[in-house]
Amino acid sequence: MIPRIRIISTGGTIANTSNGLIGMEDLLREIPKARELAGFEITEVSRIRGGSMRLDQWIEIARSMAEAAEDPNVDGVILTHGTFTLEETVYFLHLTVPASKPMICVASQRMHDAIGNDGDRNFLDAVRVALSPDAAGKGVLVVLHEEIHCARDVVKSNQRPGGFVSPAHGLLGHVENDQVSFYRAPLRRHTARSEFDIRRIGRLPRVDIISAYVGADDAAARACVDAGARGLVVNGYAFNGNPAVDQREALQRMAASGIPVVLTSRGGRGRVPLGSDDAFVRGDTLPAHKARILLMLGLTKTSDARELQRMFNEY
Repeated sequence: MIPRIRIISTGGTIANTSNGLIGMEDLLREIPKARELAGFEITEVSRIRGGSMRLDQWIEIARSMAEAAEDPNVDGVILTHGTFTLEETVYFLHLTVPASKPMICVASQRMHDAIGNDGDRNFLDAVRVALSPDAAGKGVLVVLHEEIHCARDVVKSNQRPGGFVSPAHGLLGHVENDQVSFYRAPLRRHTARSEFDIRRIGRLPRVDIISAYVGADDAAARACVDAGARGLVVNGYAFNGNPAVDQREALQRMAASGIPVVLTSRGGRGRVPLGSDDAFVRGDTLPAHKARILLMLGLTKTSDARELQRMFNEY
């Protein structure tokens, strides 16, 4: 029997044209090679650009992906998404969808009807990875420009094809003409081994990000807490994630009062080492915007800094 793939469609540049966003059925008609590889079922969650993604849509996408993965007739799941927020959405899915089936996110840097459109090839590559038995159990994968990235590590660095990189730990593999080649697998907890299950998650708590820079004070942190933030992430100095000197005292008070503060490195590479100041949680190698996601999910279970640190050590 021909394999079946469920497409979770959200829009993005891969479905964008000079006349606006098109549906997945229209896109598939223009990629006939895809129909030779698999049969497709389509769930359209949204038809928006990546920069318009919101938290409630994350919940809907994750539940749709979990439902698809539970279907015994579905061999793999592909999410189409805009590039601006792709790296955040996929990490949320990587942490919350309790499944081991191949789950692939695909996007493009150029519009569907643009000269040099990269989306069609990216989509075909995503289909091939979704049908690869080696993709199972590796969590949510991002397939772009013949490269396979882990959802935890991938970030968008620029707008050009090839602009997605995994700076901390590198690629998982490549999509080549003759085969899909994996060379490593994620070791941190994810998907089927995660303690965060989208079926038991409703609203996400508010978590905000503040930055360290010369002259920064505690005004931004206080404003975030006044707005209802239950946790804060500091995009801090490399290598140790420290806040600016005039931010530190207020952040320590907030952490002591039960508002967890996670330190990350604005340098974008390397791990934030554990420190002697137990008031703060260290964000490991996660950039601030991904540490925010893990902190939001952690806060659905606890606000204890030691338990949150355990999560950052494991995920």
